[in-house]
Amino acid sequence: MIHIPVGADLLAHRKQRAMLACQHDAGCHEDSPAECRQQHRLVHGVRMTSMAFSSWWTLWLSRMRPAARDALTAACAAALAWMLAQYLYGQPRPLFAAVTAVVCLAPGLPNHGQQSIIVVLGVVIGMVLGELTLMAPVEPMLFKVAVATFASMLVASSFGFAAVVPIQAGVSAILILAFGPETAGVSRLLDVLVGCGVGLLFSQVLLTPDPVRLVNRAVHALLWQLAQGLTLSAEALREGDWHRAEVAMRRISAAYGAVQVLDAAITEARKTARWSLRGRWMADAVHEVAARYDRRGNRLYASTLLLAEALGDGLRKSTEQPENGLPPRGLQERLDALATRCTVLADASGGAAYGAVAGELPWDASEGIATGEVYKASVIWQGCEEHLETVWVNLDAFAASHSR
Repeated sequence: MIHIPVGADLLAHRKQRAMLACQHDAGCHEDSPAECRQQHRLVHGVRMTSMAFSSWWTLWLSRMRPAARDALTAACAAALAWMLAQYLYGQPRPLFAAVTAVVCLAPGLPNHGQQSIIVVLGVVIGMVLGELTLMAPVEPMLFKVAVATFASMLVASSFGFAAVVPIQAGVSAILILAFGPETAGVSRLLDVLVGCGVGLLFSQVLLTPDPVRLVNRAVHALLWQLAQGLTLSAEALREGDWHRAEVAMRRISAAYGAVQVLDAAITEARKTARWSLRGRWMADAVHEVAARYDRRGNRLYASTLLLAEALGDGLRKSTEQPENGLPPRGLQERLDALATRCTVLADASGGAAYGAVAGELPWDASEGIATGEVYKASVIWQGCEEHLETVWVNLDAFAASHSR
């Protein structure tokens, strides 16, 4: 008769299989336990380092992809601003024209059109206060530099715009005092006007981003990172490896950057509807998609992180103290379904037809997570069950938002 291990026997059986696997991987022998443990630690360290590097590499690529378009746009705008400044008023090296174009179109800015306008404001404030300080009969020059910089940045900050305004004001005041108004005054203002004009041309006419697509792309990035973390969590539960569960928790924790990107995308979409021509044409759709996803990303991220933390804690305690009990029956299937659902939603938000793939889900959310056979989970797993249900409900909210 075949013996099927259950309960505590199953936990001991898993530990024995894990030990044999580690001995096989590390080439351990029973007659050298000290060397076996040392080789096991080495193999485990290499595995953890490999998983950490893979997680870092994926995160690095996910941050670089969204910035590629804006970086290419800024580079082309800098070259065009340089060429226009040379052609229009014979500036041999229009440094500030190219720099201003980059400042206006750099990746990560909430609104390129607004940035292009407020940069000019900062430069003008710095020029005016710099020239007034230069005419003041005060010595030494070091004192003038300090006073002009302080006054320019203080006045620029009073408008309540982004940090680039006081920065440009302070830099302009310093340049006026260092090189004089003839060199750093009108010449730099012309360069800045050309750079800002090119920035407005690219951001408002040639390459105005679709605000709705901008939000959907941020939603896709968030769901994709959470799906990766949930998949790792499901693998950790399947293998009973709490170290892998910690890696999954760090992957999900790193998705906070995607939450910030989503919040910034919603804010930028609303500003685009007010500041750009394309945004005004799409104002109704922009306000609808912004209201649809507003604050839902924060709730989904928080519940998923709590789930990963509870899962890692449960695996660690059940491994260190077997009397705490094994994971409850059905948790693996529900976690796999959750990871699959998040992956499906990520693909749908990236452009796939959600209605075409929704039927492939393992089970319907309307059935509820705790339906079916009733069981009593141990205390350390109850939090995991509750957080799993919360994540599913939040994913339902995203699915309902996307299907509108």
